[in-house]
Order: sequence, then C-alpha cells, then structure tokens
Amino acid sequence: MRRGFGRLFRRGPGGVPQVPAVLQRANQLMAAGNYRAAATAFEDLAKQAEARSGPRAPFFFLQAGRACMLTGECERCTAHFKQGLTLLADSQRYTQFYRAGTRVIQELKAHKMENEAGEISALIHGHTIAIAEMNTQQLPEEQPLLPTHCPACGGPVRSDEVDWIDDQTAECQFCGSPVRAG
Repeated sequence: MRRGFGRLFRRGPGGVPQVPAVLQRANQLMAAGNYRAAATAFEDLAKQAEARSGPRAPFFFLQAGRACMLTGECERCTAHFKQGLTLLADSQRYTQFYRAGTRVIQELKAHKMENEAGEISALIHGHTIAIAEMNTQQLPEEQPLLPTHCPACGGPVRSDEVDWIDDQTAECQFCGSPVRAG
C-alpha cells in the first residue's frame, strides 16, 4: 500500500510527504465553509485516487460526502459516503469502514437526514459478518491528544479513525503525514 502511495505524493526532507496544493486547497475550502467548492475538489481528488487504486480514495469520497451533506445535497452526499465506505470494505479495511460508517450515520442524523442515515446503516449491516471477524487495531491504552487538523494538509484528524504509527504518532488519512500528539 505504501509503495503506491509514494508515487502519489513525493517525499520531502525527512521522508515526509510533500502535500499537493490541490489537497491543501480542498481542506482550506472546507474549513472556510465553501462546501460546494470543497465537495467538487474532494470529488476530483477521490476519482483520481480511485482510478489508480490509491489508498486515500475512500477518505476523499467521505470528505466529499461530508461537504455535500453540509450543502444539503442529500443524493450526492449519500453516493459519496457509500462509495468511500464501499472502497474501505472492498479493501478489507473493516475497522476504518466501521468507525467511519458509524460517524457518518451520526452526522447524517445530526443534520436531520434520517433516510440517508438508514441507507448507510444498511450498507454497514450488509458487512456484519466481515466486521465481526475483523482484526481491530489496538489503540494506545491512554490515547494521546492529537491536533484536530493535520499540520501538513489541513485535513481533519480523528484519533479513533487514524492508523497509529506508535503510541504518540498517527498517520493522516488524507496525506499520510505523521501527526504527533502534542
């Protein structure tokens, strides 16, 4: 998985990925509340990553779905959420699939999108057997406090959804940069 990722982002000094400006811009649009433009930017990133079977594609689709949800584009947000979650399930990343899916359902319900939450719930329950057999990543006993956003790309960091490199460092889902607890 890392080998393909290395082709996507060039490594800078110290092996840290050089984050593409388009990803930084997409996260800036999201942070600024320009959700329509952010949705389009993340959708473009997701399609490009999916075309080359990139491991970050699911997270770009999920972020595109989130942006669409915030603009009230129910059909489009559901399609993006489903695509991102399906990519996670298809690549047998069940821990991330379950955690991201659960969060998506909560967010949809918070935005009064009950039908859409039901569709995502059905998708998750369709993978119940796989989820029951999943190897869950062991989280540190006392989770350190991570920054809310990746210092390299500006993407959101959720300590319960990231891959932990060690007890103090997680990997950004969007750019792969190490994010240290501080």
